[in-house]
Amino acid sequence: MRRLLTLLAAGALFISACTIVKINPDDTTTIEHEGGADVAKDLSNRACRRAGQQSAEIVSTVNKDASLPAGTGKQVTTFRCSAAAPR
Repeated sequence: MRRLLTLLAAGALFISACTIVKINPDDTTTIEHEGGADVAKDLSNRACRRAGQQSAEIVSTVNKDASLPAGTGKQVTTFRCSAAAPR
C-alpha cells in the first residue's frame, strides 16, 4: 500500500503543473484541477495507471469555491484507484 501511495504521488506530479494531489488516510486521493467531469476522470485515471492500477472510481467532484456555479473554477475531485478495468 505504501508503494502504491508513493507511486501515485510521484505520478501525479507529472500529470500537470496546475494540479494538486493529496493522498487521504481513507484510501482515497484528492486532485485539485481546472475543468469539468471529463478532466477529472482523465486526471484520476492517469494517476491510478501511473500507480500501477487499472482505473479510478470518482467518489465526488465539487467546486473549491462554493459560491461559483457548478462545474466552474477550480474543482476538487476525490477518487479511489481500482485494479479492475473501467466499466
